[in-house]
Amino acid sequence: MNATNSSSVRGDTEARRRGILDAAAAILDVGGYAALTIRTVAKQAGMSPGLIYQYFVDKRDIFAALLLESQQELTAFIAEQPRDQGVSALIAAIVPETTKQWARVGHVASVWRTTEDASNSDGQVVQDLRHSTETQFAELRKALEDAAGAQGLSLREGPSLIPFVWAGLMGLADTIVNNWAQDLDMSDYIVYSADGLARAITH
Repeated sequence: MNATNSSSVRGDTEARRRGILDAAAAILDVGGYAALTIRTVAKQAGMSPGLIYQYFVDKRDIFAALLLESQQELTAFIAEQPRDQGVSALIAAIVPETTKQWARVGHVASVWRTTEDASNSDGQVVQDLRHSTETQFAELRKALEDAAGAQGLSLREGPSLIPFVWAGLMGLADTIVNNWAQDLDMSDYIVYSADGLARAITH
């Protein structure tokens, strides 16, 4: 196979895989994890079920790939954020991206873990997700430490700090996606919440 043909095959492979993931994301948006099956993904993507199996083992594998992709994108986004405006500004800047992740896959991740017993699995997919989560949290901690330092502050000590911040970000995302606070200006709400989180984790 010459270089041109090899590049074309690789491009087709990547395009098909992308099409499968996009189809799965669309199904999750409408029906949640229960609606995600190889057959529904194949129909949404305009492919045969057999072709789907050439790229993914099962629906759990598809969802895990979506979740992993979202985590990697968010980690890269956090790494690019300026830290010179302080912790509150950093958190507020991260909110749109965490909201995108929550809307795409985060809101059904707990269902996936419970349904597939992922928390007790030692499979490669779950191991990759654990490593990705650790990397994401490490990047978030580094960004917060840098932002706190820019204000002459320090982060509070303890293993609960990053999970606490993450829970706050996911709560914000849930409120925004589901429009729970429809009487509030979302920009003001994000700034208020980010300021509250910042005050809680610095000294």
